[in-house]
Amino acid sequence: MLDIENLEQVFYKVVQSDDWKELQEKFNECDDIYVLGHGGNLAVADHAAIDISRLSNGTKNAQCPGSGTVVTSLINDTNFDQWMVQWLKMVTSSKTESQMKKSLILGFSSSGTSRDIVKALQWGYSNDMKLACITAKSLIETVPKTSEVVMGVDYYHTAEVLSLLLQYELTHGSGKVCPPIGGNKPEDIAHYNSEREVRKIGFKDEQKNIAIDFDGVIHKNSKGYHDGTIYDEPIEGSKESLEKLSKDYDVVLFTCKAKPDRGLVNGKTGTQLVWEWLEEHDMAQYITKVTAEKPRGVQYIDDKGYKFTTWDKYWGDNG
Repeated sequence: MLDIENLEQVFYKVVQSDDWKELQEKFNECDDIYVLGHGGNLAVADHAAIDISRLSNGTKNAQCPGSGTVVTSLINDTNFDQWMVQWLKMVTSSKTESQMKKSLILGFSSSGTSRDIVKALQWGYSNDMKLACITAKSLIETVPKTSEVVMGVDYYHTAEVLSLLLQYELTHGSGKVCPPIGGNKPEDIAHYNSEREVRKIGFKDEQKNIAIDFDGVIHKNSKGYHDGTIYDEPIEGSKESLEKLSKDYDVVLFTCKAKPDRGLVNGKTGTQLVWEWLEEHDMAQYITKVTAEKPRGVQYIDDKGYKFTTWDKYWGDNG
């Protein structure tokens, strides 16, 4: 079976990193996005540029040199290292100084050895643009003021799939909705975005998530792990509380049962078992996600949690 390197775990690790938060802030601030890549990542970049423009409802203009004609012509007229720089010079030639400051160069590089992307970032630095690169391995050369998001995976196919997911996360993190299948017409996108605004879901995950431990808070779990099944009844008041919380927040359940490396129970993953239990007890409609990762959130509800203030107070309470 193809090694997909725990895609979900890597994704959540990346989007919780400080480098990602820095990139998200740059993305949110910019009006023009120039998306770069080559090989499989050029396809990702081209797709990203289309969807960033489409899903932003005109608030962002994203471009990519995705045409084979453009790419080969520029390489022929310059050289491989400089073709992206030449393209950037062409598409930004009419931009004012203030517009350049609100422009982002976003590179996708699996290997980190893409000299054409490095040269493009260097050119962007010299022209006071904002800079970022999503890469599986560190770039071969550090470029000042570049938000470098390193995914840390080993395969091209994993890096390219993650890059595609992460470009959607950038759009989502800027406050726009990535619609479900069948809901991608302009009027559908406008509807989803208006609903998101009504619910007051902010631009960052911590402004919309309330994170709740599953076992001991929703599920009684009176016998502990037991045989891996979800055997107990809901804790009294949990359904009503989830319904109330879901009106203002995205409710995320976290549980070790959802770890991808756990074995199957009766032929099903832990995540499947949790969702089935939620459906059985009429709670699934209130839950946004079930995850093994600790999500960002405005609040954590956990039966084993301790409200930390200082280490002195902790040891005073637990010494």
